[in-house]
Amino acid sequence: MARLATGALDTAMLSSILSRVRAQAAADPLSNPILLFALDLTLRMDRGEIDLDGLESIVQQLTAEAFADRADRLRNYLGETAVAANERALEDLIERKAREGGFEEFRTALARTVFGVVFTAHPTFSISLELARSLAELATGQTVEGVPLDQEGRNDRMETAARVEHRPPDELSLEVEHAWVTEALHHGHDALEGVHRTALRVARKHWPEQWTSLAPRLVTLASWVGYDQDGRTDITWTRSIAARLADKLAMIERHLRRVEALERAASGDFLAALEPLAAMLATARATVTHQIDLLAAAERDPAATAAFGRAMVSGRSHALVETAPMLILFEAALHAAPDDERREAIAVMRASLKTHGLALAHIHVRLNASQLHNAARRLVGLETEPNDPANRRSYFTTINDLLGRVRPVAISFESLMAERASAKRLMMTVAQIVKYIDAETPIRFLIAETKTGFTLLTALYYARMFGVDDRIQISPLFETEDAFERGERVIEEALKSPHYRAYLNRQGRMAVQFGFSDSGRFIGQMAATFRIERLRLRIAQLLERHGLSKLEVILFNTHGESIGRGGHPSTLADRLRYAAPPNSRAEFERRGVRVKEEVSFQGGDGYLHFLTPAAATASIRQILGFAFDVSDETGNDPIYAAPDYSAEFFATVQQEFSNLVDDPDYAALLNLFGANLLYRTGSRPVAREVEEWGRPSKIEHPSQLRAIPNNAILQQLGFMAITLHGVGRAISKDPELFQAMRERSARFGRSVQMVAAALDRSELDVLRAYVNTLNPAMWLNGAGRARRPARTKALRELARITGQLDQHDRLARLVRRLQADQLWLLDAIEPAETVQRRRLILLHGIRIAVIQRICLLAMEIPNFSPQFGVTRDDLLARILELDVPSAVERLRRIFPHEERAAATPDDFGEKSQYRPDSALSYEIEHNTVFDPMLKLYELARRIGTAITHEIGALG
Repeated sequence: MARLATGALDTAMLSSILSRVRAQAAADPLSNPILLFALDLTLRMDRGEIDLDGLESIVQQLTAEAFADRADRLRNYLGETAVAANERALEDLIERKAREGGFEEFRTALARTVFGVVFTAHPTFSISLELARSLAELATGQTVEGVPLDQEGRNDRMETAARVEHRPPDELSLEVEHAWVTEALHHGHDALEGVHRTALRVARKHWPEQWTSLAPRLVTLASWVGYDQDGRTDITWTRSIAARLADKLAMIERHLRRVEALERAASGDFLAALEPLAAMLATARATVTHQIDLLAAAERDPAATAAFGRAMVSGRSHALVETAPMLILFEAALHAAPDDERREAIAVMRASLKTHGLALAHIHVRLNASQLHNAARRLVGLETEPNDPANRRSYFTTINDLLGRVRPVAISFESLMAERASAKRLMMTVAQIVKYIDAETPIRFLIAETKTGFTLLTALYYARMFGVDDRIQISPLFETEDAFERGERVIEEALKSPHYRAYLNRQGRMAVQFGFSDSGRFIGQMAATFRIERLRLRIAQLLERHGLSKLEVILFNTHGESIGRGGHPSTLADRLRYAAPPNSRAEFERRGVRVKEEVSFQGGDGYLHFLTPAAATASIRQILGFAFDVSDETGNDPIYAAPDYSAEFFATVQQEFSNLVDDPDYAALLNLFGANLLYRTGSRPVAREVEEWGRPSKIEHPSQLRAIPNNAILQQLGFMAITLHGVGRAISKDPELFQAMRERSARFGRSVQMVAAALDRSELDVLRAYVNTLNPAMWLNGAGRARRPARTKALRELARITGQLDQHDRLARLVRRLQADQLWLLDAIEPAETVQRRRLILLHGIRIAVIQRICLLAMEIPNFSPQFGVTRDDLLARILELDVPSAVERLRRIFPHEERAAATPDDFGEKSQYRPDSALSYEIEHNTVFDPMLKLYELARRIGTAITHEIGALG
């Protein structure tokens, strides 16, 4: 990486330029300081005062500073990070539980899972695993190996952060993501084993004759990685089976390491009790390893699937599919253990086995409701959507009748190869996992876009058909305006089926998932949190009304670490209370309904909370503190005493933001550069390019984008509309009451903290400056002031091309709409002028200058007749929208340039004095236009990662 010479451009100089243009703009309401700053940099680049290497060094420095600040914020977010202090806090929590009653009460309390940590596969892997580890280590003061991080270690990690590029791995595959989650899961298990160990020690102190019978199961760990099939076809049944076998192998090896460590110091009866346990685990490891190898061969050659299937069937007894054989040997070892230390070690392993079964994590599979409907279309005679009022009742009656007649059918791995319906194939995959990998651990079956009880009954029908209705937890996902409006009616409709009621009663629990990401991007993040809480309360009432209060309810809040996707920016404790408000938790408690709260930790951003032992312990400590304490916020929060105000406030936000989403100008904003400012941050396949290359396709509505790229685009444009827009209008209706609620209501104040954090990371002048890259008037004005004919020509052509795109007026109109709402917001909340905010604006300003430079370089592309189905104007349009790699790839085909080794006379038998003109080989265009554009584009994306560090999460 290029180093900047002493005395050259530095951040102080850039800050000085920014301060100067801001002062200049303060006296001129029509000027934009960010645009003036970018234009200043562009002119300096023209004059040779700033070169690309120097700019790269500045960006790297700012990125490293943002990285260090992100580590500091993560430290504050986790709270106490010293392992010993968190262990003492956990001991205090458990000690209080011990004092609440006798041993049976204590055992019952610890045997019930009160919380679930869910690691999802969302594409937020914006940096390498090595950098992510460094970030977590800097935040917690501890290495991934659990060693304290001294000053030398901190310096080493910061030197690395200042040296390497901050970007995702080039090969970001599902297997890479699985390696990340496996590391996070191991640290999570270490932290949970610490909790179990503490619980056993507390019990030993209070009940020395009974403590060994305890099996704590307070927190579960779950994973989506390799199992989420909603919206992707690359996760085949073989990849899901492979992921499950890998999860199982990791857990077997984990147990085996612990048993072997005990063996090395054991003798007599204890050694005799450990030996069969070690042998059983070693055999299971060899068997599962063999199965994984055969599955890999089957993935390469489907003809090898039969051998894999035979190995799964024949190896069932040796691979450990039920926990009973291990539990029997654990009990024998427990009784043979010579002291409490060894008894404790066995009891901790037993608790882990009872909590997580035979694999490293519980699993959540996911698909879309439409996939279930397609599978059942002929079965039920579906001619319209299942919620069609004209046919809804008959569809429901048909599937309910079928539920009464369905009987399990035998399947094999050949069945999976033959089945084309994705929903049936996924349920069959679950069945094979239950038969041959883990027969006992429940599998969550998440259904996105559930709009009718028919969908839940269809899932139950196929679960019965494949014999897993007692092993799966069918869970609707509610994340749209319509779902929030009628979510409890969907459940109530399913409850009309005696088969569904019987299924829930056999399970003893009901699972529901709430999505903050999609809901936030359609109705606004502030409205989403209110609507989710209201739905939670209505579900509590529903259960009481139907006499189902004895069911345990699993409430899974799936959201990201970003403000725009429901990740509260203050602390982990606030995040948990934001997603699951104490008042709604108290409502379930008041009705006698047991609740297990679950929260997602999404992709590379979420795994940071579990990438060191200290981070995992701090996270688990915060989680159990939340789970054990419904909080004194219930019953005295004034926002609940003013339901009319809260309802109107959030309804206003929803109305304003929903109108924005439906505005075609908003779609145009998301189209401005699309996702071209971002690296690919997940394994989800990129959409295939169509044969007719031409102009890039446009989205017509935000529903065509997923939540993460939608939010990430807004972050990269400098304005977090999903959290901000509509709030100003809602505040304006009663500013005094707003301030009173903000100060006195913990629930409302926590929501406003989200808005304040988004405001700190947003600047409308930044958005306006990005929009101006497509402003013909700006380029035309520049042409009028240019002194060089070549520059005048380039600027005039930029004005022509941007005029043809005809986007600026729409985008400017949208910015005015956002500004009108923000003016109300700024009357109530001032953004904090921090070093972080100033650096963020500096990064945006540099990138706008880089984009301007790309636009100017594009004007140097020579004219050419249409080739490969593309015109010069097509290419220019692509480049102005920052689809630079694709455009340059075409340009290199249109203007080829090949480097050839020098030939000797002997090669061709005669001498030649002719040398081709380098200008005609397009060497100049490659060196002065195409290659520099790619370098500038890469710098723009690197700035995107720095912006992600400043915001604290992607998307």
